[in-house]
Amino acid sequence: MNIILKSLKIKNFKGIKDMSIDFGRVTNIYGENATGKTTIFDAFTWLLFDKDSRDRKDFDIKTIDNNGNVIHGLEHEVTGVLNVDGTDITLSKIYKEKWARKRGEATKEFTGHTTLYHINGVPVKKSEYQKKINDIIDENLFKLISNPLYFSNMMKWQDRRKVLLDIIGDITEARIIEFNCDLKALEQLLVDKDIDTLKKSIMARKKALNDEIKSIPYRIDELNNSIHKLDFEALEFRKRGIIAAIKNTEDKLLNSSKINEEFLKKQDKLYKLKSKLKDIEYVAKDKAEEPLKQLEFELREAEKEKSKLKMQLYKLETDIASKESFVSSIEEELEKLRNEWNLVNQETLNIPEESFICPTCKRPLEEHDIKAKKTEMIENFNQNKAEKLAAINTTGKQKKEKMEEFKFGIERLKIEKNSAVKKIEEVNEILAERKAKIDNFTPSIDLENNKEYQEVLKQIKELETKLSSPRIDNEIKELKIKKMQLDKELEEINSQLAYKEQNEKTKVRIKELMDKEKELAQKMAELEGQEFLCEEFIKTKVELLEDSINSKFKHVSFKLFDMQINGGLSETCEALINGVPFGSANTASQINAGLDIINTLTKHYNISTPVIIDNRESINKLIECNSQIINLIVSKDKKIRVEGI
Repeated sequence: MNIILKSLKIKNFKGIKDMSIDFGRVTNIYGENATGKTTIFDAFTWLLFDKDSRDRKDFDIKTIDNNGNVIHGLEHEVTGVLNVDGTDITLSKIYKEKWARKRGEATKEFTGHTTLYHINGVPVKKSEYQKKINDIIDENLFKLISNPLYFSNMMKWQDRRKVLLDIIGDITEARIIEFNCDLKALEQLLVDKDIDTLKKSIMARKKALNDEIKSIPYRIDELNNSIHKLDFEALEFRKRGIIAAIKNTEDKLLNSSKINEEFLKKQDKLYKLKSKLKDIEYVAKDKAEEPLKQLEFELREAEKEKSKLKMQLYKLETDIASKESFVSSIEEELEKLRNEWNLVNQETLNIPEESFICPTCKRPLEEHDIKAKKTEMIENFNQNKAEKLAAINTTGKQKKEKMEEFKFGIERLKIEKNSAVKKIEEVNEILAERKAKIDNFTPSIDLENNKEYQEVLKQIKELETKLSSPRIDNEIKELKIKKMQLDKELEEINSQLAYKEQNEKTKVRIKELMDKEKELAQKMAELEGQEFLCEEFIKTKVELLEDSINSKFKHVSFKLFDMQINGGLSETCEALINGVPFGSANTASQINAGLDIINTLTKHYNISTPVIIDNRESINKLIECNSQIINLIVSKDKKIRVEGI
């Protein structure tokens, strides 16, 4: 698709009052700074996308006076004629103020702005207008192929890289491996993952291996430090001697213990007799305290009865207070009814004179009519009064009956209350009596006349007499002390001999760790080899990518990767002009490089638009460009001057 800007008509737009421009294959627009050259570019981009040439949506297009104040009431209009593949399309936008007069006010009030859209002179909605623009060209693509500096200066490098890769298409892994035969070993590794995933996997495995390899020397050192340096042969010799000494001591104890066997039997019998004596004392005491338990039971029952009566008394007092409150309320209501009865009874009939005047003719009624009407009014008044008094009497009688009923209930409840109070007093007396008996209770335990108790006590005294004669077998005591010392010494030697087996296990573990260290080092070497192949793969891909991309351009080349300090590669996308980064080149070089990029993009996307070149005066010669060129040139012209070539 070939898009050519044929003409542009600008009215009241950012200081341009009225200007019409016809564009050719190449159009030069001259003027001093601030004469409106860039405004023409702004008008064109606003017509298409509601933005200025710097991609700003929020910019002011309204005309201002010398004091910087907005001039109201103007219509801001841009009309452009585009030729799209040989067909002319006229686009027009009018931005104007909205004014409205409120009801009852003489002057109009500013209420906002509105924009009118036309396509080929026909008014359309905003959505229809935007759809037409989108059908002609995408906004982002327009920026790419209309501004030589947009691609390299305004796009993120990630987006630039994406556009370039879209131009050449991605390079397959098979092609890269075919180009560099040394990468053949990667084929199996790339079966189920791409190169980036493989590289991340290798790095993660290397880190885990490296951490494990680093930890092994520390673990071996710890194990070496845990080995106990002891003379195990000497310990075994000492152990055999101690075991023999223990056996000799045990034999001597066995012979000596028979002498004390009878003594121990008597001690055991004495213990059992003393235990039986305690049981007899407990049974006698328990029996003696049975009256006390009965008293405590009666005390608990009396306390339960008291709690029950207190709850009953509380309920009676609450009911009495409630009914007395009702009685007081009814008495107040009866007093109000008496006052109301007196007021109604004192009411008299006052007949105003105008009651006997005809409402139609305003003349007094006849005498007999007046008399009849008075009689009727008096009868009605007396009847109404009698009915009111009767109703009050009926209500009062009902309330009085209700009050008497409550009073009767109160008297009955008071009788019940007095009964409950009396019962509580009786229970209190019982409680005091039971507590006094409990406090003064002394159990009577008669062990003097207990034959069984006296018999057991006699046996205990006889045994204690027999066992009290001094009999300490010093030989047995010394043998036991000696055996205890030998047992302790044997335990210490065994604990030291246990280190022998522990040392053997530790040495086996050290050997395992050393073997594992060698195995991990071999795995690390394999992973480093794979990592090297990945780096070579990426470098080969870089070479192929950059060669493929740079073959599409004549005056510019691209660097797609940066070499890092560690030898790795990081993605980038930087345009180079004769090896110089785009941002460091002079203006002329940047513009020509931008045109070279636009030529490639228009060819790839099969679409061209007008290319607007600002600061054209700084460029001696432009490279050949297939698009329509609009040059904005700073000159000494006080007003805009347009020349078509």
